[in-house]
Amino acid sequence: MKTLLFLVLAMGFHLTAGAQGRYQVSGDGMEVVDSKTNLVWSRCAVGMEYKNNRCTGTIEPLTHQLAVLRAAQVNAATGKPWRLPTVKELLSIASLTLADVTANTAAIDPKAFPDTPPGRFWSSTPAGAHYFLRVDFVDGTAGESTSSSPTAIRLVRNP
Repeated sequence: MKTLLFLVLAMGFHLTAGAQGRYQVSGDGMEVVDSKTNLVWSRCAVGMEYKNNRCTGTIEPLTHQLAVLRAAQVNAATGKPWRLPTVKELLSIASLTLADVTANTAAIDPKAFPDTPPGRFWSSTPAGAHYFLRVDFVDGTAGESTSSSPTAIRLVRNP
């Protein structure tokens, strides 16, 4: 019941996420600033690398515990305070209108976040003992998964 209520409330956060002009790409193409939320996002999912205007490679599915550790590793390597986003933050970049299951297109702005695989991404938001909320970029919805489920991550930070 708690998850259903959350999903209903969250719907308002992702219906307009594909709005044109809200994303500013950094000079090196590695980060995206969202003018609506003032958050800085990694342009590619963890495991992928940005080059030649694309995110190449494959995602690195991790358990929730390993996802938190991976964010800390990226922090240490870059000197920037990267972290897992909250479910509200992650839903803010999801877009129901951009999803196309038949074309294997993720529910996210493809110009700001190129080559994002349509799949589940962890949030930092707990949903009970051993469960965390995640956003499914197949259709832009949120749900919960057991923390041991290997899931993709996209890191975020405050400016």
